Amino acid sequence: MSIPYIIKFWLFLTFLIPSISCSIFNLYYFLFHRTYRQKLHNHVITVLLSFGLVYMLTDIIWYTHFYQTNSSLASTPIFCQIWAYVDIAGFVSIVDLTAWAAVERHILIFHQNLISTQLKRFVFHYLPLIIFSIYPLIFFFVVFFILPCDIPFDYNAETCSFAFCTATHPILSIWDSWANNIVPIFTIVIFSIALMVRVWYSKYQMGRQFQWRNYRKMAFQLLSISVLYFFLCWPSSILYMAYTFGLPNDIGFDYFLNSFYFTYFIMLLTPFASIISSPELQGKLRYLTRFTRRERHRIVPATIKMHREEDRQCVKGTGTVQ
Repeated sequence: MSIPYIIKFWLFLTFLIPSISCSIFNLYYFLFHRTYRQKLHNHVITVLLSFGLVYMLTDIIWYTHFYQTNSSLASTPIFCQIWAYVDIAGFVSIVDLTAWAAVERHILIFHQNLISTQLKRFVFHYLPLIIFSIYPLIFFFVVFFILPCDIPFDYNAETCSFAFCTATHPILSIWDSWANNIVPIFTIVIFSIALMVRVWYSKYQMGRQFQWRNYRKMAFQLLSISVLYFFLCWPSSILYMAYTFGLPNDIGFDYFLNSFYFTYFIMLLTPFASIISSPELQGKLRYLTRFTRRERHRIVPATIKMHREEDRQCVKGTGTVQ
């Protein structure tokens, strides 16, 4: 049984505005505060949040409109192509970057010699960020805008059904299934679990020689995001892989269809996970909240006082007329 559109609409709308606000809050500190900007482990998170913010401001808003009206935002072929492109390319970029973050945490914690020079830092840090950011954008631009696609536009379907264009090319379909979906998600889960085991093992094996306090934040930052993939994306990836190996489609297919909707909550919840994993950001958010409340308390009494003065003047003026 599929989830009704009205429920999908309200779930998206409930999370969308707070998530956009949290993304802007995160990006402000990661981009404009030197302390956060200089730390290598924050770079991939910054790119992830940037992609996620664009994704929410475009794809998820378009989906929210679709779930409310049961029609695409614009009934034109070019919009359907753009919607399918943003939906698939954006998601794959975010998944690939998260998979690289899971791998890179092992380098930053256990193999720091690989980033000891500027050349090594470029090869093992900046170059993968560039590749995993650009590759999905180029790959799916070719799929949706250059290669022919015989699927007709259906303006009353999600992404106008144009997102299924990859399935019309057998070789690209296999590559997309494995390289863009199964392998990255399994990489996130496996490398995140391996990181947790390695960090805890090193802590108890090396004792004080292992800089647990420094690496704990780095590990927890990744794990707080990876747990979203573990619960929202990994089960459907296992089913997807099982279907490719011949599992009958009637087994768990309703869950498989509904699971696509829940994968969007990875983007919606990642900004919150970023704040939860950073005590510094939590402190700044609490300070901002207290400051906002304090300003409200200052404004309200002043407004009341001003109204009282106006009332007195009105009463005095009335008495004079009489």
